[in-house]
Amino acid sequence: MSKGQFAIIGTGEVPCGWYPDRSHLEIASMAAYLAIKDAGINKDDIDGVLGQMSIMGNDWNTEVTFGRLPEALGIKNCKTTALVSSGGASSHSIRKAAEGLLISGHDMVLCVHSQRFSEFTPGQLAEGFAKAGCDPEWEIPYGMSFNALGAMVTQRYCYETGTTVEQVGSVCVAARKWALLQDNAMNKKDLTLEQVMGSRMVSTPLTAFMCNVLADGGSAFIMTTAERAKKLVDKPIYILGEGSRYSHRNLTKAKDLTRIVTKPAADEAYNKSGLGPEDMDIAQIYASYPVFTLMIFEDMGFCKRGEAGKYFMDGNTMPGGKMPVCTNGEALSFGHTGTGVGTALLVESVRQLQGKAGRAQVPGARFLIEDCGGGAFMDVHCAVLGNEIP
Repeated sequence: MSKGQFAIIGTGEVPCGWYPDRSHLEIASMAAYLAIKDAGINKDDIDGVLGQMSIMGNDWNTEVTFGRLPEALGIKNCKTTALVSSGGASSHSIRKAAEGLLISGHDMVLCVHSQRFSEFTPGQLAEGFAKAGCDPEWEIPYGMSFNALGAMVTQRYCYETGTTVEQVGSVCVAARKWALLQDNAMNKKDLTLEQVMGSRMVSTPLTAFMCNVLADGGSAFIMTTAERAKKLVDKPIYILGEGSRYSHRNLTKAKDLTRIVTKPAADEAYNKSGLGPEDMDIAQIYASYPVFTLMIFEDMGFCKRGEAGKYFMDGNTMPGGKMPVCTNGEALSFGHTGTGVGTALLVESVRQLQGKAGRAQVPGARFLIEDCGGGAFMDVHCAVLGNEIP
């Protein structure tokens, strides 16, 4: 695959939050129709439809697997339909699957994510996410959960780098500033550092506002070849370089809790694109917990190790700052839509580079780096995107 061979031409997104009256199909259909409208194409130009797994939504996943989406959307010329799943890394996997279809002779591929956590009770959600990504033999019996994992890494990172918990908390403040500019974001109220630090303790040192909140939501994007994209839209968004790394199954078995595998993945993406961190206008980081935002930001080359906390605390990543980060508010403030957090960031990345990000628009954005990862931070996938091919 050559640099800039494929492009995204349209995106769609529904409001994120708690919508118990909204079905998976309604979420998926609306996101898909918005993406089709945004691209300005006829739906029957689409000949591949890929759905992304919904966490705990087994009935919906079965429906997608057996061809629900193209039929429901009324797409008449579909050749291929499938369900794609790799946890939080699914946004990368579904994009790679779309590229595979385009290589095999498809003309245009629609990728759709839909998540509906509101169909479950708080107890079911707590149990599901207490066990997800944790070893059933060596971690869960001892009280391990995702919040405990995030807290453990935060403690270690602060110890090793001298970063303060307040600096970690400033990541949440920056995320909320961006979410306030997003019409589809779940959280609509301003958030101060004092509120972050003073909220209920969940797992030391993580307070309630330092943990993400599950939400219903969905998004979609349409991919085609760069050659075809140039004929269809004024500003296609090109995939310029990618890098991926896998580290571990369980975080407690990782070689280093505070050095996940972002750096080699990011370096690979930069090398393939012919660009570097100094060329990036935005960093879209899928982290879910603020400490991982700091770690990934450093590994992407924007700060030396241990310096990201001060950089965030000084306001550099907020709207109007030197280096915008997570311009939709990410899982911390936009809302955690299961496997869809990375997809939402990808959709926001395309909007930014097309100049369609509304109040959150970063002026003159040309290139950015985005990442996603799955499980207990087991893998990292980075991509450099741009509205031109350097």
